[in-house]
This record gives sequence, structure tokens and C-alpha cells, in this order.
Amino acid sequence: MERFHQTLKRWLARQDPAATIEELQDHLDRFRAYYNEVRPHRAIGRRPPAEVYAARPKDHPHGPVIETTYRVRKDRIDTGGAVTLRHDSKLLHIKVGRRYAKMRVLMLVAGRDVRIVTEDGELIRELTIDPTKTYQGLGRPKVQGCRETGVADVARHHTGCRRGDLNPHEP
Repeated sequence: MERFHQTLKRWLARQDPAATIEELQDHLDRFRAYYNEVRPHRAIGRRPPAEVYAARPKDHPHGPVIETTYRVRKDRIDTGGAVTLRHDSKLLHIKVGRRYAKMRVLMLVAGRDVRIVTEDGELIRELTIDPTKTYQGLGRPKVQGCRETGVADVARHHTGCRRGDLNPHEP
């Protein structure tokens, strides 16, 4: 690239100075056309680079075609137990759990469906993205507190309750 820039600078020095950006662009376009399509190149048999490029066979994908809506992303779970993922131009925070903090994972994304797996292939989280939320929590049910005493863990607090009775303090 340094050699190319040197050649370009020398060529521009021999041209009339450009008074506008458009004139400079015209100079650059003419140089590019000459450099690629006219100028003989020593290393390729004195032929122009564009001619040699056009004559070469082009590579193309081999094997099965992979659907482009799928993607794989490598990441590391942060100390809070979450990973980030950009989806539809929004940065999402996906909670995985603190026990996985600092672990390297793969995120397999297919549309709104996401699977988070360890590098060994163990599935640790599977979810469908809620596009209305930037924070994708673990989806645990909220703990209902006792209406009478305010104790958060109703199941332990109401050990003598009938099954399904969340507030034994009412008559």
C-alpha cells in the first residue's frame, strides 16, 4: 500500500491542482482506471491488473447453503451473570445466572430464538427474545408476599395453611 500511495502522490503532483472536491475525485477516478486497466504490471507479464483479475476463476461457496438468518456469537458472561446481544439494532441484556459468571459461551441465534451453550455444548439457557424489553430476565415467577405480615416467602411463612391459601390471616 505504501508503494501504491507513493505512485498516486507522484501522479497527482503531475496533474493540474484540483480546485474542488469534485475535480479531485475526477483525478482519483482517472488514476484508478489507468492504474488497474491500462498500466502494464511487471509481475504479471506486462498485463494490466484488471485483465489478469478478470481471467482468473472466481471461488464460490461449496457444500450446503446455510440459512443466513442463523448466527453464532462467542461471548463471555459478565460478573452479574448476563450476556449482551444486538438484535434489531437494540442492545439486549440476557440474564443467564451468576453461577455462570466469566464463563465463555456460544449464542446460537435464529430470529428471536436464542440458545446459550457452553463451549462444551451444554445448553444453559434457551429463550425467545421479547422485543419490547432490553433486559431479558430469567423468567422466574415473582415471589408473592404475605398481605398481612409482609413476609416475602409465603410458602415457608404459611406452613400451616391449606394448600393454595396464600393468606391464612383472613377469616
